[in-house]
Amino acid sequence: MTLRALFVIALTLASSASGASDNLIISDAWVRATPPGKMMTAGYASIENVSKDVITITGVSAEVAGHTSLHETRIKRDRSTMRPVAQLSIKAGERVSLKPGGLHIMLMKLSEPLTDGQSIDICLELENNDSLCSAFSVARHRKAAHHH
Repeated sequence: MTLRALFVIALTLASSASGASDNLIISDAWVRATPPGKMMTAGYASIENVSKDVITITGVSAEVAGHTSLHETRIKRDRSTMRPVAQLSIKAGERVSLKPGGLHIMLMKLSEPLTDGQSIDICLELENNDSLCSAFSVARHRKAAHHH
């Protein structure tokens, strides 16, 4: 009876604990289609933290890419440079935009070219060892958002 009670308590705690991934909302997710002969591209999205705590993204992954990372574009002395970002902390209630010319996801060593109309999954790896995967549509250019 005691073992069963412990099992029920453990199951209750596990099902009521909400992971950080439940508190991130990914929207407007898209990846730029690869130009002919290129095996790398970038992904963009809006990521909103709807929790009361800071959520930290420590990495990204995608099955179609041999190497995936967060990057940022910086302009210094009229030159644009990209550099990896080790982690991205999103404050409670904050929305972060991954967009061309700013923070973005780099997908390198692609297993195949990405073409307009495809959809790929990209996973955000979180500090608490949780992850959040979302479908990113592939497009040559960002499609205008449709509003009602």
